[in-house]
Formats: sequence, structure tokens, C-alpha cells
Amino acid sequence: MEPLVAEKIQILGVTTGFPVVFFSCFLMFKFPMDSYKLELTRARIQQNILAQVSSHPSARSGDIQTLARLITQSVSEGLEIERVGVWLFNDSKNELVNVDLYLRSQGTHDSGAILKENEFREEFHYLVSEKFVDANDPYTDPRTKGFIESYLTPNGITAMLDGVIRMGEELIGTLCFEHVGKQHEWQEDEIIFCSQLGDQISLTISNQRKNKINDELTKRENELKELNESLERLVEERTHKLKKSNEELEMTISTLKKAQDQLVLSEKMASLGQLVAGIAHEINNPIAAIQSSAENLKEFLFESELSIFQKELNEYLPDPKKQTRFLELIQVLKSRIEIISGRERMQRRKRLESWLVSQKISESFSFHLIDTGFDLDVLDSFPDVFATDRLEKLLTLLVEEITVYQSLHIMLLAVERASKMTFALKNFVRFEISKNPIKVNVKENIETVLTLYQNQFKKNVILIKEYEDIPFIEGYPEELLHLWTNLIYNSLQAMSFSGTLKIQTKNLEDKVSICVQDSGPGIPESIQTRIFEPFFTTKALGEGSGLGLDICRKIVERHQGSIRFQSIPGNTEFTIELPLQIPK
Repeated sequence: MEPLVAEKIQILGVTTGFPVVFFSCFLMFKFPMDSYKLELTRARIQQNILAQVSSHPSARSGDIQTLARLITQSVSEGLEIERVGVWLFNDSKNELVNVDLYLRSQGTHDSGAILKENEFREEFHYLVSEKFVDANDPYTDPRTKGFIESYLTPNGITAMLDGVIRMGEELIGTLCFEHVGKQHEWQEDEIIFCSQLGDQISLTISNQRKNKINDELTKRENELKELNESLERLVEERTHKLKKSNEELEMTISTLKKAQDQLVLSEKMASLGQLVAGIAHEINNPIAAIQSSAENLKEFLFESELSIFQKELNEYLPDPKKQTRFLELIQVLKSRIEIISGRERMQRRKRLESWLVSQKISESFSFHLIDTGFDLDVLDSFPDVFATDRLEKLLTLLVEEITVYQSLHIMLLAVERASKMTFALKNFVRFEISKNPIKVNVKENIETVLTLYQNQFKKNVILIKEYEDIPFIEGYPEELLHLWTNLIYNSLQAMSFSGTLKIQTKNLEDKVSICVQDSGPGIPESIQTRIFEPFFTTKALGEGSGLGLDICRKIVERHQGSIRFQSIPGNTEFTIELPLQIPK
């Protein structure tokens, strides 16, 4: 009986995006099939693949990646070969790089694998003079022994056919057919077919190189054409510029003069900054000494076991429990120190005088007790403390303790305020500029400027601060200090140092927003388009350089942020948005 042969032709889409003809042969037979028909079927498949590859657009365009995917999948599916790969040498010819590898059982493409020179050295020397390596048993074939450990065994390859990809005399790569898990003896038509596909790959690479050369030539021609056109435009521009040279020269001289004035001012400010920073440093030393001395005095007078206060307390109140209660009374009075009205003070003095008289103590002592926050309610809270025959001595000790505490407290508050001011001055006038952006606390940065202007807010300016929790940003702290200084001082000047100044911060996920709002008369609409121009100012001569908002704009741009404003009479808002991280 004649054997039965069924050929099924399918058109499938592959990942390259182009249709490829695949032939899946299903052989059904009751008796051994005639080898001639097998070869004929294989030849038809090979011819169709060659036709598809040679006519594919990627062969002409030099798209080696697309062509490699087309060849590997077509051959693997059509000829039922488990692994088909395209490998190309690097420029140094010491590595084989996989352009594409198709695995039939998984239906997947892979790429990027690398074989080192010591692995393919024997095969390479053979391929230099031959067109293929047909290793029916690659484990015993001397030409493929370098692949055994690193490539053949891990992948289970049982038969290998490598066809040469050559361009002229140059060996540029190989096309590999690899069977897995079954023995196979490579036939002459398969070797020829592999070599023909290698020639197609070589042609594609040649087209790729030619296309690159043509593209480069076209690019150079276009550049030359653009250069000629540019030269013509340049001649016209130069002619036009020469006609206006006098006007531009005068404008340049004027700008240079203003810039020179600004440079002189900057130099003076830099010198002043160094001077102020030095003074601030010197002021910090006596401030630290005052603070340390106040703390020591406080400890010596009250807290030490050897203090005068402790000795007198032991004398007037020997009972430890009463001493503890007396110390609790002192803490209560310290917490209620307050400024009271004249009427309340008079009423409290009368109550205290009556009580003092009843205790046979001078009425004038009431003035001292009032200043300590003492009133008759403490008698009910601490009756055991005042049940003593040395009441006047005990009250005197109480007044001395509270009075000294108040003095030390005022002293430490003054030291703290002075420290904050010198810290703000040192931060503000620092003359070194960060070369690279660092993490900046925007709230602290703004507070430094507000500390310097706090004297203005005590008079006729109402300061409103609405701070959201915002993260640190990447930036240049010295420049940001000048940004807030210009905006805040401009607002104060616009309000003639009388009105409401509002500063608001918001978290906008990948950036932060800072809004400076004032209740001044607003910016006239006629000049709103010019306020960021350098040297533009509406202030009187000597009051402004016209560079403040221009500097603000440049600082914001350096941080790759944005600045905008809106202004109507009674409300002017400048909004700055800064990214959390400056884009590279």
C-alpha cells in the first residue's frame, strides 16, 4: 500500500508583526515512507522559507533583529528543530552574541546570550575556511568540544548544524540548527539550506551597513545644505545688526553700568556678610556664657543640697513632708505667673493685706506676694504648709524663690531669642554657595527670614502662617533664603509696613507649593508683564535695583520650579512650586 502524506499549510502571526508561512507536516503511515517523498516535503518547506525570507522587507531595510526572528521561528516550526539561533561576532571577534534564539517546545524567543572565545575556538578555526559544521554527535566531534560543559549539556543538545555567515572574506557569525533529545544525521539539503539562510543574513547585514552609510551621507548633505542656508541667513543678520550697532552699543553700555553697580553692591554685601557672620559668632560666646552662668546660678541657689534656699527651707520647715508640699506650692505659683489688670491687682492686694494683718505681718508685703501669683486660694490648697510659727520667714523665702526664678526665666528667654537671631543672621549672610543641591527644610528656611524681620511684625503687620507638613526638598539653601527675602520684603514694602502678610505651604505629592500673600494696593495691570524684567523697577531712585524679582525667577528656574502671581487691589499672591528632587 502506498504511504499517506498530509501536508497542512498555516499562515501564523509572529512577534515580528509580519505574516510567516509555516508548514506543519503530519505524517501518517502503515508502511515505511519513501525517503524521496520526505526529502521532497522538506525541500518544499525550505523553498517557501527561503522565498519568505528573501522577500521580507527587513532584508532590504537591514533590520537584522526582525529577520533573525523570522528565520529562527520559520525554520524551527517548519523543520521541527527544537532550537534555532542566529549568533554574530562582536567587533573584537572574541565573543559570539546571540541575536535571536527560538525554542519550539516553548514557542518563545530569547536573545543576549554570549559565548566566549575559549568555548568556540576550535569551531571558529574550522569555519574560517569551511561553510558549515555538521556535528551529528557534538559530544564526540572535535569541532564542538568547547561547547560541551557550558552549552551542549545544559541545553540537552544532541545534534548541531552551524552554517557560516560571511561577508566577503570576513566571518561575522553563524546560523545554528540544534536538535534536543533525539539523534539526527544532517542531510546535504539541510546543510545547503542552512548556508543559503546564512547568505540571506549576510545580505541583510550588508544592506544594514549600506543603509547606515546612505543615511550618514544624506545627513551630511542635509547638514551642508543647512550650513549654506545658515551662512546666507547669517550674512543677512550681520548686515541688519551693523545698521543697529550704535543703538545696541548704547544699550549694552547702559546694561553694563547697571550690572557694574550691582556687582559693587554684591561685593559690599559679601563683605558685610563676612563681617556680620563674624560678629554673630563673637556674640554667641557671651550668650553661651550667660546661659551657662544662669543655669549654674539656678542650680546653686535652689537645686543643690548645699544651696541657701535648701538650708533656709530645712530651718523653717524641718518636716520633710511639709518641705515636699512647699515645693509643690512653688511649682503651682511658677505656673500661674501672669500679667493682671490694675483692677484685679487692687482687689487681690486688699484680700492679701487683710490676711497679712490677721497674721501680724506688714501690709506692704502684699505687693511682693502679688508679683509671685499668690492669692488666698493657695491657703485652702496648702493649709499644712502655712501652719507654722515662722510664717513670715517662710513667705519671704517663697517670694525670693519666685522672684529669682522670674529673673532667671527672663534671662534665659532673652538668651534664647538672641541665639535665634544670631543663628538667623549667620544663615542669611553666609557667603559660601552650595555647588551641588542638598536636602533643604523649606519651613526652617522661611523661618530664618521671618526671624530677621520679626521687628516689623511687632508694629502694624499681622503675620499669618499656614504650614502644612511638607517633606524636605532638593535645592540650594542660600539661594532659597534670598528668594524668600525678596518676596517677603517686597510684600512689606508694598503694604508700607502696615497690613496682613500670609505665608502658606502645601504638599503637592511630587512637589511643594509656597504662597506669599499681602494686602497691599496690588501691582498695576499695565506693568504686570514686566515685573520679572531685569532692572525694571517702579521704586524711587536708590530704593531698588529692579533685580529682585528677576533674581527670584532665576532661582526658581535653577530649581526647575515655577513662579506665578495674581494681583488685585488689596490682595497680591506670589506662588512658587518646587520639585522634591531636581531633575537631572
